[in-house]
Amino acid sequence: MKRVFITRRLPLVAKEILQEKFEVYCSDKNEPYPNHKLADVVTDYDAVLATVSEKFDKKLLKQKKNLKIISNYAVGLDNIDVKYAQSVGITVYNTPDVVTNSTADLTFSILLSLIRKISLAQDFIKQDKWKTWDPELFLGEELFGKVFGILGFGNIGQSVARRAVGFGLDIIYYNIGKKKVDSFLSEYVKPVNMNELIQKSDYISIHLPLTDETKGFINKSLFDKMQKKPIVLNIARGNIVNTDDLIAALKSGKIRGAGLDVTSPEPLSGDHPLCHLDNCIVVPHIGTAT
Repeated sequence: MKRVFITRRLPLVAKEILQEKFEVYCSDKNEPYPNHKLADVVTDYDAVLATVSEKFDKKLLKQKKNLKIISNYAVGLDNIDVKYAQSVGITVYNTPDVVTNSTADLTFSILLSLIRKISLAQDFIKQDKWKTWDPELFLGEELFGKVFGILGFGNIGQSVARRAVGFGLDIIYYNIGKKKVDSFLSEYVKPVNMNELIQKSDYISIHLPLTDETKGFINKSLFDKMQKKPIVLNIARGNIVNTDDLIAALKSGKIRGAGLDVTSPEPLSGDHPLCHLDNCIVVPHIGTAT
């Protein structure tokens, strides 16, 4: 019987389904599987159910014996050297479209929390500072009529766009490759080049895959071109944004805010500068957590 290894404690349904056909072994810890132990996994098992925390690079995959499948508990595949895996007979799977709506929902959850100062307002009450109604208290901004730029227009980017339609936003997008646009969206969205998106957007929402081309894609040179001092949202992968440049842009006012579900490094320590800026919201990679 084929042997399957699950690298992390996942919902029990995964093990229950797999046990009907395979011998299933799994880590009982709710933490990334140690990298130094992955060599044993790729040599001893026929298939692996992994998460984004486990890195399957060429050096590791060279040690494989019977391994035929790596199934990634994620949409992105940046933790796996897919080309090399395929070259040695390993098929790689992900979970396309399963978490599209969850991630799109969180995009607007973070944006609304930031522009309406929800966290600051909640802390204000917890600190017993609310003494009377004040028309100038925690003034935020409306979404209606603003320009919403989407960077990366795949399934998640287009799902975000559908929500943006409901808020009355003017939607522009840039995609590195050609992408078919949902027929519903075609009358509401406009493709633009990268410079136009950077210069015209009040909000920029990042939904790119992490590749060699997109690593560090959002950096000082782009922040310098952001004419409307937008709010930048990263719900994709932390390494797409240069963290030092992001901090500098937030502090200098080149952008007026940032909302992050992903960071670089990840996880982020509580004493990191991003955690102590009033114009930045950081949540711990919960975009798919529904």
